[in-house]
Amino acid sequence: MLVFARVVEEGSFSAAARKLGLSKASVSREISNLEQRLGAQLLRRTTRRMSLTEVGEVFHERCQRVVEAAKDAEVSVSQLQEAPRGAIRLAVPMSFGHLQIAPRLPRFLERYPNIQLDVDATDRIVDLVYERVDLSVRIGRPREQSYMQRKLCPIRLLICAAPEYLERRGMPQTPDDLSEHVCLGYTGRAATWRFSTGERIKTTSTLNVNNGDALRQAALVGHGIVYLPSFLLGDDVRSGRLTPLLTQHTRFETNLLAVYPESRHVSPKVRALIDWLVEELGPEPEWDEGLPVMGRDPDPKISSAE
Repeated sequence: MLVFARVVEEGSFSAAARKLGLSKASVSREISNLEQRLGAQLLRRTTRRMSLTEVGEVFHERCQRVVEAAKDAEVSVSQLQEAPRGAIRLAVPMSFGHLQIAPRLPRFLERYPNIQLDVDATDRIVDLVYERVDLSVRIGRPREQSYMQRKLCPIRLLICAAPEYLERRGMPQTPDDLSEHVCLGYTGRAATWRFSTGERIKTTSTLNVNNGDALRQAALVGHGIVYLPSFLLGDDVRSGRLTPLLTQHTRFETNLLAVYPESRHVSPKVRALIDWLVEELGPEPEWDEGLPVMGRDPDPKISSAE
């Protein structure tokens, strides 16, 4: 089939033989054997020209797929044998990138000294193709169906407030009680908090910010209640600066994903980074240790208000 595809591509037995490094007689014999096995004539041959029969046209379409598959196989093998090298453009969420990825990247570069990283920390949705980004780390499933993705680790959520706020305003006992509290939210997002019990509570806030760490800072000074990922709040909960609330209602999680453009071949450098992120962050993230979140046994020393 590969020989037949090359004959059609080159337009003659002689040219195909030169490209394949075979004799013209060998090429002719391969085509004859193929036609005998199929029981059909694929080529019309005269002393001056050669053309495909109707059967040959249909068969040639299938042969082209075989050629592409063979090329893909060769590229895959060669890439696996290559040492990862070159530049990678990586997009990460701002707060998560600052807290959990940036401190770890030197270890990746020590392992792969021939790779250079260009990191964009941003909370906006990055167009990987248009902006020529090799890999994006995202929280939650991407909207773009054409992107490939791989789970890195779970992302769990906590509702928290500072002890001073709770002393002043009291502790909510149920999600419905949140309507009587100051709930800090993200700018431009629907002010509805979802719970593992299926409830959806509409909240109101005097402060909305487009950054999770900024919301955390507002909670720390006692301005209100936040519903944020545990990677942002874990250290504050463990130290007692924030108190987890409604933990039986908030055992909810999403995923941290490595997202990259769809392609037949993932380059060795990008594959190396994805594998390293899986190894470094999953399957159970260290920042959830001892917290009252799904999949983890809470530390008895950490108090929570139910």
